[in-house]
Amino acid sequence: MHGSPQGRSGAARLARAADWCTRLQTWLMVACLVVMVVLLFGNVALRYLFNSGINVSDEVSRLAFVWLIFLGAVLALRDHQHIGVTMLVDRFGPAARRVTHILCQLLVLWTLWLLAEGSWAQTLIGLDTRLPVTAMPLAVFNAAALYAAVAMGLLTLLDLLRVLAGGPLPAESRAKDPLV
Repeated sequence: MHGSPQGRSGAARLARAADWCTRLQTWLMVACLVVMVVLLFGNVALRYLFNSGINVSDEVSRLAFVWLIFLGAVLALRDHQHIGVTMLVDRFGPAARRVTHILCQLLVLWTLWLLAEGSWAQTLIGLDTRLPVTAMPLAVFNAAALYAAVAMGLLTLLDLLRVLAGGPLPAESRAKDPLV
């Protein structure tokens, strides 16, 4: 009994959850940008006009920038927007492209595992180290890399499972660029 209502309902719930996570990450990126603009512009204006400034501006802006970059990396991976050089793989047949994609995804998972392992260790180290102005733990910076590694690992694992189950490769499932 394929295509049961319960199976479709579960897939629909998973898709809704993924879309919700994407919207949340997008809004978090917007918040990071707003924080950076307000703090940096406000700091420049205050220094120029009143010869004073916002003490936490540099640290908080740097933190927002780091999180912005890693959130954006996760969203780019979800949309398959990372740079890929495919001039050799495009010459392969369908089976070789599938095998190449699977091998590349396994390498990506291994790399993300190394990133997660290293950022976890750095996050633990950073729990005891405080930033000089805000007194926040340094771990808030390292947690961005940990979050990105875990989120991208899950996305890569889901892509790998989909391709292993016979689904289309990401490059084959999107429209060709009309400018090429």
